Amino acid sequence: MLKWRVDYAKKVGGTMSLATTYAVVDIETTGTSIDGTNRMIQFSCVFVKNGQIINHFNTMVNPLMPIPKEVQHLTGITNKDVKKAPLFEDVAGTIFALLQGTTFVAHNINFDYRFLNAELERVGYPPCELQGIDTVQLSQILLPTLPSFKLSYLSEYLNLSHLHPHHADSDADATAQLLIFLLKRINNLPLRCLELIASFQNSLLMQTRLCFKESLTKRRHMPNTLPAHLQEIGGIVLRRFELTARAQQEGRYPRDEAAKKQLFANVLEWRPAQIEMMDYVHSLFQEKDKSRLVLEAPTGLGKTLGYLIPAAYTANAGGTVVISTATTVLQTQMQEQVLPLLQQILPFEITAAVLKGSQHYIDLEKFSWSLHQPQGKQTRLLQLRLLVWLTITKTGDLSELHLTKYQNPLFDEIRHHGLESLEPGSVFHDYDFVRRQRTYQANADLLITNHSYLLNHVEILSGSRNNLIIDEAQHLSSRALATNRAEIDFDELKILCDSLLVKIASRISFAFAQLEEQQFLTNAENREIAGNIRLIDQRIPELRNKLIQRFVPKNSIKQEFFESIVPVKRLRGFIKENYGSISYVTKAFANIDQEYQKLLQRFEQFKSADRLDKKAILFLNEFFELLRKLVACRQRWLRLRLDDLEKQEDETVVWLSLPLDHPNAHLRLQFGLLRVTNFLRPYIYEHFQHVLFVGASLLLPDDTEYTLDQLDLPHDTKVVQLPGAFDYHEQSLALIAADAPDVTYDLNEYVAYLAETLKNIVLNSNRQTLILFNSLAMIEKIYQLLSDAGVTLQREILAQGITGSNAKIMKHFRLSKDAVLLGAGTFWEGVDLPKDRLELLVITRLPFQAPNTLINRVKYHKLSLEGQDPFQNIALPEAMMRLKQGLGRLIRTPTDRGVVILLDSRVVTKTYGEQMKKVFPTTMPLKIIKSDEIRKQLLNFWEKR
Repeated sequence: MLKWRVDYAKKVGGTMSLATTYAVVDIETTGTSIDGTNRMIQFSCVFVKNGQIINHFNTMVNPLMPIPKEVQHLTGITNKDVKKAPLFEDVAGTIFALLQGTTFVAHNINFDYRFLNAELERVGYPPCELQGIDTVQLSQILLPTLPSFKLSYLSEYLNLSHLHPHHADSDADATAQLLIFLLKRINNLPLRCLELIASFQNSLLMQTRLCFKESLTKRRHMPNTLPAHLQEIGGIVLRRFELTARAQQEGRYPRDEAAKKQLFANVLEWRPAQIEMMDYVHSLFQEKDKSRLVLEAPTGLGKTLGYLIPAAYTANAGGTVVISTATTVLQTQMQEQVLPLLQQILPFEITAAVLKGSQHYIDLEKFSWSLHQPQGKQTRLLQLRLLVWLTITKTGDLSELHLTKYQNPLFDEIRHHGLESLEPGSVFHDYDFVRRQRTYQANADLLITNHSYLLNHVEILSGSRNNLIIDEAQHLSSRALATNRAEIDFDELKILCDSLLVKIASRISFAFAQLEEQQFLTNAENREIAGNIRLIDQRIPELRNKLIQRFVPKNSIKQEFFESIVPVKRLRGFIKENYGSISYVTKAFANIDQEYQKLLQRFEQFKSADRLDKKAILFLNEFFELLRKLVACRQRWLRLRLDDLEKQEDETVVWLSLPLDHPNAHLRLQFGLLRVTNFLRPYIYEHFQHVLFVGASLLLPDDTEYTLDQLDLPHDTKVVQLPGAFDYHEQSLALIAADAPDVTYDLNEYVAYLAETLKNIVLNSNRQTLILFNSLAMIEKIYQLLSDAGVTLQREILAQGITGSNAKIMKHFRLSKDAVLLGAGTFWEGVDLPKDRLELLVITRLPFQAPNTLINRVKYHKLSLEGQDPFQNIALPEAMMRLKQGLGRLIRTPTDRGVVILLDSRVVTKTYGEQMKKVFPTTMPLKIIKSDEIRKQLLNFWEKR
């Protein structure tokens, strides 16, 4: 037996060829742990050879143990299905024999291969010693822009036959089809790509790399001709830069109904409210004088095309239209989903450029350098994915990878740091993606950006003929406040300076002395840089201690966390008293910034000329990363300028925070605007001829002034509210629990009520459910109670902050059919879940903001001094707007049906309850009931279907 294993092991790690037989395996089991406690319940294998499926093998397996309910629910395999099936020991010999001489393939090979071998050994067989390929990794490399690599998603995306997901026979067949597709795709990769991927021998699972090696061997004997749309630059294959010049074409805006119907023919359905919106937007852009329009376009109306069509006609006539939306995700959605549809409709060509901060783009020079450095397996896998992506992407925008998080250290290495960081002599300079972005911008009809970019780059975007559309305009003021917020972390500054000084003067490893030897910098430059960093390093602790003495009362020492407003007038007094130290630090920052830019440019020149050894390059990369972080602190430090503080005294809030429960706490001085009054109008709107403010949830019932104040607009600004597109009376139902305990009286009673009520709802209604909370702390409490009650064993519960990142949870939820999502914060808005992706919405509590946060205390106090009621003027309208946004998650298309449940009795018991009720769509049936009636109401609603 031992001899067999040694002899067979020699075959592993060889080569593959067209004659290779691939055994594509999928198994279903009682659990995922490979610890001997779980058993197989189904084994399936599909054999592939010469790019074709040649045979199948499938068997159910009796595990001699009950199949857990969650596994039955997932796979559809019941205890009855396996009761008369053979035991694994009865089929192990057949399976073992079938697999001999094949290459083992699985979608997540680490599970299927290891579990199968564990089972073989359990019943007395030797483990298989096969070459293995993982189709998950192949898919990640070859389909780099997909948001998911689950087999069900890949099957749908590639139109593969996959009739019964999570049945081993269907999964194995779909994986076999996937393998055939991926092997063909490998053969179509550029030769240079193949060479780079094949060179990273140990980065992929088992023998997955041999797929690339085999293709490379064949391709080396064939002509190496790149397709016309590709080019090789600096050893990396890139898509060629294609620029369509702006050209005014014939096309007049369709003014009458017949012309619009002709335009929409066979592409868009006729929506009267959308037509009305188009005409409003077109009229706005025809105004001779500067004009502003606030327009609420409810969900389902076709808002985006409602403004894009008239915007395109305006741009075609010679203007430029800037479109700003709330997030980069919405930018991507517009680019990938809406713009292609717009182009289908229009009788002329339109060009659009997507504008984001430089940090969203890949720096080709840095990426190229990273390929030659030692990397871990996960980072190397990511690099392989990027190599293939670079043959596809036109933009270099890293968000095209659709990752749920960008936390791999590689992204910090390869992110772009702006045009000023480019080296003119670099081989990649003329192909840089941020430079491409600026070129696209100069030639585009439509500029699509986000609120943050607009607020930070308005001077680049604006022009006398430019028109601005602010989509999701309800987010502009909060984004403006966030953009204007700054924080000086005194301890972070000290740590950065200490780290830099250690690197500069290290006697153990590489340091500045060696850089002098390689003539990268002079001794005078060494002393200049170190001297300025040392000055900051010495002055910061001194200023930190003085701030504590001045602003942190001695009796605060008993608190765990100290946070307090610092009156601007008192802060100005402090700055005047310590003007010498503060100005020295300010000057040192300026000197360091100047040296940083100079040395960064020199670094690129020395690298291009090959004048630095590997140790020097590694050292300087680490040093520049630290120095970049220090330089980034300069702009925040400038918030201490006396002139600026004096100008903004009435609208600026400054606060100081210091944790007191541990010795290494960071002292932070934070600055921010209280409101956007007299900020957005002069800094943003005045740069544009016409400005459209649009959103699905812009206006409160019977109140336009709140929205106009939030947008820093005069009260005589034109406001239009278009009619909704849905029949809420037939499509929806709202239930309000009149007996829910008041959370403001007894928190423990409320938590117990909430857990019990939610348990009854999710166990008695098998619908895709979103449950909205006001805090992560409450989600944690409820999730734990639901788990203790066994609910998580019977329903799939996804919980924000517990079961994964927001993006991962949302991705999982979109792919599910009867999951429950517990969410707060961003889940209240911007979540599009049409049809059966969301059928039940539970709002656990009216979304009032916490009144005792420092910022809210200041806002409320300031309003009180002005003789206004903070609750009526801030707290209530904010909660009503938030509730409106939350309700908007439920019905997204004319065919949706759904129920919203509000577990907060204050709508019934408080005087402001009537105002809250007005937020619900006017035709939505609204019932005030007891909590124990919810189940019956849900059953009645769904039976109507």
